Amino acid sequence: MIFELFNSTDAGLEISRIMDDLNRPGLAKQLKKALGNLSRDPGHPGLQSHPVTQFDSLFGAKVFSSYVQNNTPGAHRILWVYGPKVRQITVVAVIPHY
Repeated sequence: MIFELFNSTDAGLEISRIMDDLNRPGLAKQLKKALGNLSRDPGHPGLQSHPVTQFDSLFGAKVFSSYVQNNTPGAHRILWVYGPKVRQITVVAVIPHY
């Protein structure tokens, strides 16, 4: 099942910043791949998607975290929620994981 991806304002700005950073082309490539996998299958094994309940009240929905990178200092994660409509995912943040 294909999901349509939407970005919150903050997530969209961070995604653009990463994609435009000429000093980190590897991160941009990994983020593009992770977003593609998320759109095709949020349960894709490479994403290792899992709920992160500490953000639920902040975003008013069940929040999930998916890997952009792994085994990397400050590895990036995508925080996302289902909706607002069926077969839609809203990316609420792209953050480094510490």
